Amino acid sequence: MCSKEIEALAWIDDARKTINKSLLTTVPIILTAIAVPLVAMFCSALLPSSETVATWFQRSGSIVVALAVWIELKNNSISGYIYPSGLSTSDFTILKNEYRWLYLAVRWSGFFLAISGTLIWGYGDIPLNNT
Repeated sequence: MCSKEIEALAWIDDARKTINKSLLTTVPIILTAIAVPLVAMFCSALLPSSETVATWFQRSGSIVVALAVWIELKNNSISGYIYPSGLSTSDFTILKNEYRWLYLAVRWSGFFLAISGTLIWGYGDIPLNNT
């Protein structure tokens, strides 16, 4: 192997470490964002005495939105490796082929959580008040 090939392989390995770290750390954030409204709705032991389940559930939407923004920030930090702007080499194609679906899954999860968190935050008390 020539020195350019060795440098390219080292660069790809470093990029893989960065991508893996970012994607793996989004998993607990996604799970937390899903759990927060469920805990707010079903765990009455955590309910403050001055709150109703409806308002507590509605407030959980703000946490979901904040976590969705965090997911997007983490995902954007690696987008340059997977979808580089400008001229790119075949090294980027290797990374795109390896991580495209996982990257898109995290991206769509963040999008879904941002939308659902916003709806919960804005209107989450209405279905619970009408039951």
